[in-house]
Amino acid sequence: MAQQNVKSYGAYSYNYNSNSRVTAYNSSAAPKYRPEPQRRPNLTLVQKTRKTAAQMHAQTAAETKRAIKVMVVAITILMFMAMAIFSRVQLDEINREINSVESQMKIAESDSIRINNELNSIISINNVEDYAINQLGMVKVQEHQVVYVDLSSDDYVSKVNGRSVNASQVINEQ
Repeated sequence: MAQQNVKSYGAYSYNYNSNSRVTAYNSSAAPKYRPEPQRRPNLTLVQKTRKTAAQMHAQTAAETKRAIKVMVVAITILMFMAMAIFSRVQLDEINREINSVESQMKIAESDSIRINNELNSIISINNVEDYAINQLGMVKVQEHQVVYVDLSSDDYVSKVNGRSVNASQVINEQ
């Protein structure tokens, strides 16, 4: 058995063994990490086989077909994107036109309301009465000027200017 020398310095103790290696125990330090050597994969020599002209032609044709398929898919996607952008632009233009027509419609409605109000103020009974009195020299009808006609009885007028008259006489006098 190998002889061990253990020396203690405060909280650390060291073990000296016969190989003159110092190992620490009762230590707060993490032990040293030694990575394991990585194993190399076993390499094998592969001999490359030569392809015939027909195989090369078939491989080139297959790669060309794949490239054409990719290009067709890419062009199709780009066309759909372009159509989506174009339809968005068209939609925005139509919305702008709708907004401008709506604003013109609101202006026309407000003009219509203003003109109707002016027309109502011009045609109001007070204005008509004022025009008839001041411009045309007309006067309002008074109660003694009103003649009531009773049409429920025979066709004649009972009084015209204070005298009794038949309806046929009134027509002949005119």
